[in-house]
Amino acid sequence: MRGRGLLQGVEIVADRDTKVPAPELGDAITRRCLELGLSMNIVQLPGMGGVFRIAPPLTATDAEIDLGVDILERAIEGSV
Repeated sequence: MRGRGLLQGVEIVADRDTKVPAPELGDAITRRCLELGLSMNIVQLPGMGGVFRIAPPLTATDAEIDLGVDILERAIEGSV
């Protein structure tokens, strides 16, 4: 993860050591998030591979943040 404050980036890679991007896995996670009720997307810019940009509104409650992270975790676990 990288970022500042509520703006975070989570890079989806095939291998933690080589950091080879895994766009197919990112697409699967994106689809699963949407099925679970969380709108997520991967940055599709050259060189960004598979990076989720997480930017919740400043008015998000702790409970909403926790729910979003829980859904993202479930989507990742179900896609790997």
